[in-house]
Amino acid sequence: MGAAVFAALLRERRLSAGWSQDELAERSGVSARSISALEAGGRRPRMSSVVRLAEALGVDPETRAAWLTAARDPDPRGAEAPGADPSGADRWVAERTGAPGVPVAAAAPAAATPALRSVAPGSAPLGTAVITGPQQLPMAVRHFTGRARELQVLDRLLADVAPGCGAVVISAIAGTAGVGKTTLAVHFAHRVAEHFPDGQLFANLRGFDPARAPVDAADVARGFLDALGVPAHRIPADPDGQLALLRSRLAGTRTLMVLDNAREAEQVRPLLPGSNTCLVVVTSRNRLPGLVALDGAVPLTLDVLTPEEARELLARRLGADVVEEQREAVDELVELCARLPLALNIAAARAAEEPGTPLGVWAGELRDSRVRLDLLSAGDSHADVRGVFSWSYRALAPQAARLFRLLGLHPGPHISAAAAASLAGLPQSETRRLLEDLHRAHLITAPERGRYTFHDLLRAYAAEQAAASESPEGQAGATLRMFDHYLHSAHRAGCLAYADDASWQTLDLAEPAAGVTPEEPADRRQALAWYREEQPVLERVVDAAHRTGADVHAWQLVGAQVAYLLKSGLWQQWQRASEIALAAAERTGDLRHQAHAHRWLGQVHRSQDRQPEAQRELRLALRQFEALGDRPRQGRTQLDLAIAHGEVRANAEAVAESRRALELFQALGDPSGQALALNSIGWYLAQQGELREALPYCRRGLDLAREAGNLPGQSSIWDSIGFIHHQLGEYHAALPAYHESLRLRQAVGDYFLQADIHTHIGDTHLALGDVEAARSAWLLGLTILEDLQHRDADAVRARLNALPGAGRAMPEAT
Repeated sequence: MGAAVFAALLRERRLSAGWSQDELAERSGVSARSISALEAGGRRPRMSSVVRLAEALGVDPETRAAWLTAARDPDPRGAEAPGADPSGADRWVAERTGAPGVPVAAAAPAAATPALRSVAPGSAPLGTAVITGPQQLPMAVRHFTGRARELQVLDRLLADVAPGCGAVVISAIAGTAGVGKTTLAVHFAHRVAEHFPDGQLFANLRGFDPARAPVDAADVARGFLDALGVPAHRIPADPDGQLALLRSRLAGTRTLMVLDNAREAEQVRPLLPGSNTCLVVVTSRNRLPGLVALDGAVPLTLDVLTPEEARELLARRLGADVVEEQREAVDELVELCARLPLALNIAAARAAEEPGTPLGVWAGELRDSRVRLDLLSAGDSHADVRGVFSWSYRALAPQAARLFRLLGLHPGPHISAAAAASLAGLPQSETRRLLEDLHRAHLITAPERGRYTFHDLLRAYAAEQAAASESPEGQAGATLRMFDHYLHSAHRAGCLAYADDASWQTLDLAEPAAGVTPEEPADRRQALAWYREEQPVLERVVDAAHRTGADVHAWQLVGAQVAYLLKSGLWQQWQRASEIALAAAERTGDLRHQAHAHRWLGQVHRSQDRQPEAQRELRLALRQFEALGDRPRQGRTQLDLAIAHGEVRANAEAVAESRRALELFQALGDPSGQALALNSIGWYLAQQGELREALPYCRRGLDLAREAGNLPGQSSIWDSIGFIHHQLGEYHAALPAYHESLRLRQAVGDYFLQADIHTHIGDTHLALGDVEAARSAWLLGLTILEDLQHRDADAVRARLNALPGAGRAMPEAT
C-alpha cells in the first residue's frame, strides 16, 4: 500500500469534511505544505502526523488503525508516476474503500452504466447498484425528524433522473438560518445514494461564512475532479477548463451532487452537470429565483417544524417517556425555541446533560427574551443561534440591515409594508424593495401578500441589533413613528366604519411624526377589513405603548379601536385594552380618559354577564362625566346602565334610566341620542309586557335615527319593532322588520349583533310553523355565537335541540 494509498485515504476524508488543505493544517497542526505533499503521494508520512490528521478529521479508531497501516506499508507501485498502473494502488483504493484513485482511463464507460430505474413519486426504494465512485456525503443526523412533505417533493425528483428528460435535475432548498436545510439535504442524499453508483459529491460553498469568502466554483470543480480520480497532471490550469472537464467527467454518469450553503445562483450554475442522469441538490439561505427561472430548479422552501415534529424531535433526543410525562413544559419549550430545529437541538442537548432537571426549569430560563439567545448556544459557532443568524445579517446591504434591526422594535405578529415604511421613515416603494431583500434572504417570511413576519428568535436577534447599532434617539423615533402609524390608521378606519354610529368618538390627535404614512382605506368595507387584519397587531402595539410609558398613545390607540372590538364581540381583547386604557389614564391623571375607560370596562362586563362589576364601572364613569360636564357621554352612559338593569330583568329601572337619558338628549338637541333613548324605553316597556305602549316610542325613535343618519341605531330600532310585532302575534309584520334590521347590521359590519337578529328571525319562523326556516336562521346565529364563544350560544343550541330532527342540525352548527 504505502504513501499512495494513504494519500488517497487522506484526500477523500478531507474533501468529505469540506475542508481545504489550509483548513486541515490549521486544525491539525500539520503544515499545509506537508499535507499537500502527503496527498500527492510523494512522501511517507510520520506516524505522529497521521495521528494528528486523524484526530483533526475525527476518524474512528478502526479507520485510524487502517491509516497507520497504510502509512507503514511499502508502496507496491515503487517510484512510478500516479496513474501509471491501473492494477496497483489506485485500483486497490477503489476496490477496498470506494475512495478516489482510479485513473479516468480506467473508469467504466458511461455506456456500460445501466439506466436508473424509475421511482414512483413519493417513494425512495433502495437501489441495487454497487457504488464505485466517491462517497463524500457528511454523516447524516441521527435524530432527523419530520419533513415528510419535503422528502416527498425531493423523492419525486428521482423519477426525472433518467435519460430522455434533457437536462440535469436540480432542487433548490431555501430557508432561514438554523431551519435544517443541510440536514434535510444530507438526509435525503443518504436515502437515495444507491441510485447514484457513480458517486455522491458534496461541497460547502460557504456562502455566508463570516470568516471566509464564498468558495469559487472553479475551486469546487478542482476538488470534485480530485475526488473523481482525475490525475493532477490532466486537470487544466484555467478555471473554465476545470469546469468543462468536470462536466465532461460527469457526462452519462449517475452522480448526486450536493452544493451546500450557496450565496447566489452564479456560484452554483457553472458546476451544474450537463447530464440528465445526475441530480443536484442546492441549499441556500437566499431564495435563488434565477436558478429556478433559468435552470429549471425545483424550489423547496423550508419552514420551522410543526408543533408535532418539534415534539417528536425532543422525544428522540430526550426519550418519549420524558416528553409525554412533561407535555406542558415540552410545548412551552417548543414555542420558546420558535420550533427552529437548531434551537430545539441546543435546548435538548442542555437538558440531556442534566437528565434529572425538569424540562419546566429550562423553559423557565428561556422565558426571559433578554437572555434567550445566550442560552441557545452550545459554545460552537455552528451550534449558536445568535451566531448563525449573524451570518445572514452581515450579508445584507446597509439599508436592508437597518430595516431588519428596526423590525425588531415592532411587537408583531406581522407588519404591513405601509407600517414598515412608517417605522423606518422611508417611502413605501423603497421599503417594499428592502422587505423583498429580507424575504429573499429568509430573514422574514410573507405568509400573506403584503404582510411580513419572523419567528420570535429572529425578532429577539433583530432587537439586539437595534439596541447595539441604533442610537437611543433613533430607536425612540422609530417607535414613535410606529405608534403614530397605527393610531392615525386606526382613527381613519374608524371614521369611515363608524361615522354614523353613536358609539364612535373622533379623537383629538396631534399631527403624525415626520416620515409616517398612515394607511387610508377607501370605504367602510376596506376600513373593516383593515381592522380585522390589524387587530392582533393593535393589541400588541397597545401593550408596547403602555409598557414604554407612552400613555397618551396607549389610551388613544384603545379609543381608536374600541368600537370595532365592541361590535365584533372580541370580549377578551376589549377588556384587556380597556384595562390598559384605564391604567394609562390614571398614570397621566386625565379624568376624561379615565371616565371613558370606566365606561368601556362597564360595557365589556355587561356583555360578559358580570352585572355587578358592570354597574360599578358605569356609575364611576357617569359620575366622572357629570363632573366634567360632558352631558352627551353622561346620557350614553345612562343608556349603558339601562341595558345593565335589563340584563337582570330590572326593566322598570331600565325604563327610568332611559327616560333620564332622553331628557338630557332633548335638552342637548341631539336627535341620534334621542333615537337611542326612545328605542331603549320602547324595548324595556315591551319586556314588561306593555307592547302597545312600547311601539310608538320605537317608531318615533326610528324617525329621529333616519334624520340623524344613524344606521346602527336604525337597525336596533327595527329589531325592537320586529320583537314587538312578534309578541303581538303579528308574525308577518315582524319578519320584514327583522330582515331590515339584519340588512343594516350587515351593512355596517356589526358581527355580534347579527346573531341576535338571526335568533329572532328563527323564533318568528317557528311561530309561523316553518321549522326548516327556523333551523336555518338559528344555525346562522349559532355559528356567530360559537365563533365568539358567547354565553348566548347555549340558549340557541337549546332551541335547535328542541326541534324535530335535531340530530341533523347540530353537526352543521359545530
